[in-house]
Amino acid sequence: MGSLWLWLVPIVIGWLWIPFSSYTKLKTAIDRANDVAFVAAPDPPPQIYGVGDLPNTDGLHNPHAPRRTYSFSYIQAVRMSENTEVLTRDATRTAPVFNYARVWEWWRIVETIAQALEHADANAEDHVPVNGRKELWVLREDRRIHRDNRTGTIGQVQAYCGFPARGDEEPVRPIPPGAWKRLTIASVFALVLQWGTAGSAATIMILTPTIGLGCRSGSYILYGVASTMIWLALLLSSYLAHFAKMRHDHGIPRSGFNIVTVTEGLATFLRRLSIMAASFNSLWIILTCMFEFTNFYSTCYCNSSVLGRGSQYAYNIIIPTEHDYDRIRAAWIGGFVLAGGCVVLYLIFLHLMLEPSHETNNR
Repeated sequence: MGSLWLWLVPIVIGWLWIPFSSYTKLKTAIDRANDVAFVAAPDPPPQIYGVGDLPNTDGLHNPHAPRRTYSFSYIQAVRMSENTEVLTRDATRTAPVFNYARVWEWWRIVETIAQALEHADANAEDHVPVNGRKELWVLREDRRIHRDNRTGTIGQVQAYCGFPARGDEEPVRPIPPGAWKRLTIASVFALVLQWGTAGSAATIMILTPTIGLGCRSGSYILYGVASTMIWLALLLSSYLAHFAKMRHDHGIPRSGFNIVTVTEGLATFLRRLSIMAASFNSLWIILTCMFEFTNFYSTCYCNSSVLGRGSQYAYNIIIPTEHDYDRIRAAWIGGFVLAGGCVVLYLIFLHLMLEPSHETNNR
């Protein structure tokens, strides 16, 4: 049974490696970022100058020059939305267990920021300033990018970062590019960890005489199957909620019978059903452990592995032989090696995913 709980080790270590922040911590970090960040000025309206009139070219007084964000209470380079209108309250909770509710939105935002930085980095390597005039590129002795090369209006900055032109909206893409690849990799390793520990516990019980599926191994398998189904339902619920939000943001109302209301209703149903099932599943595994320690399973029915062998071929070992002890020893050693190997493999995978690449460090 000890191998069943080994999955807690990489989960707890992962939470320590990937610290989560509360709203207060995020707000403090964003305020610090806005103290040093610049915000682009709006695009200037077309102006007609009379004879002898010249536009103001003084950068200190130019109304279209970038400004510090703390100088304008209504303009921020980075901000947190105060909008509490979300499909599920889980999306606003900061505990890691609720990350499922916002994973698609996080991916979309991260992909947008990454693509913007890639476009800006490519333009900088080509010595193209924000205003698009290569002849105005300013060089620095320390090889860092001069501020004047990153100065421009909102429209220029958007074009520089590869955002679509105003009025040219992108098509609806509920799933960001590369999301399925990351989801598949993360799911495979999560399932390996889940079944490597729960499966090893069940295998130990199955291979312990009397050999066969019994009450103990059946309890572990039931826990693992329920956990997997709950994970799938929560993942589907989060995707449906994100899909409904994307459709609503593109003009479909949240009223009547349409694709938004149907997907929202299904997402809510799956979320509530999954949370209820997860609560019962947690209670079930706790009861299973209590049954183990209180000898609840030490009955003729459970010890005879009736579940797997059937009542006709079930039997109970009263006095184990030396051969039985060898089987028990091999089953327990193999089970713990399997569970421990899955834990180590998961930690190695997590470490590799969190290790910044050389290319990222250079940027």
